[in-house]
Amino acid sequence: MFCTNCGREIDDKAAVCLGCGCSVKSKSDASKDTGSIGWGFLGFFVPLAGFILWAVLNDTQPKNAKKAGIGAIIGIIASVVGAVLLYVLYFAILLFIGTGLSF
Repeated sequence: MFCTNCGREIDDKAAVCLGCGCSVKSKSDASKDTGSIGWGFLGFFVPLAGFILWAVLNDTQPKNAKKAGIGAIIGIIASVVGAVLLYVLYFAILLFIGTGLSF
């Protein structure tokens, strides 16, 4: 394999080029970082897992990490908005029941 920065021949298992010091990413690492929507769904439905994946994968797979983090943020916001709407609906029903009004 050859270094993409300086062109020097390097070992296939090397993480860094000995000639210029640049890190060498293998093609298999790049193919894993697809940034698919599945990471976003995982973060949305399990926000804690989304935040953990974002923190762990941020350096090695930035596209996947970004999708998991965005999914987690959207999941938290949706949960808070849903809870507020349920409380408002609950208290509105109590208000109508308490005042004797009917639907």
